[in-house]
Amino acid sequence: YIASQLVGKEGRVVGVDMTQEQLNVATEFQDYHAQQFGFSNVEFHKGYLEHLDQLLPPAAALLEPNSFDVIISNCVLNLCQDKEAVLRHCLSLLKEGGEMYFSDVYANRRVPQVLKDDEVLWGECLSGALYWNDFENLARKVGFTDPRLVEDSP
Repeated sequence: YIASQLVGKEGRVVGVDMTQEQLNVATEFQDYHAQQFGFSNVEFHKGYLEHLDQLLPPAAALLEPNSFDVIISNCVLNLCQDKEAVLRHCLSLLKEGGEMYFSDVYANRRVPQVLKDDEVLWGECLSGALYWNDFENLARKVGFTDPRLVEDSP
């Protein structure tokens, strides 16, 4: 809902999550925030980030290529199996000059396969973490021209 305030009355915020439980949490206070801000510009849709191009209406109509100024990924990229597809879809949604920000767990070295195969660690957002250099290379591969680390902490 912070993004709602940032984009203002004329902007819009679209959230996508793969689990109904998270969508329920997200929508629980939607009316409250709309009343507090004086406008309703947030919506949530169920889907996989790897398959943003396959979302059904009404979400599909909202996710037109070149239609977003900013994309914010908050601790979800490491839960996605196909990170390249996620980045590719995000890039296609951004307007020219648009930016993607991702707040997520990343690793200072490649995560060993034995840890990647651990479902508990995957669910805890650890074993799906990308090695930072791999993230940067993947972002460049799909077409992001200037991926940068804005801030990190151990």
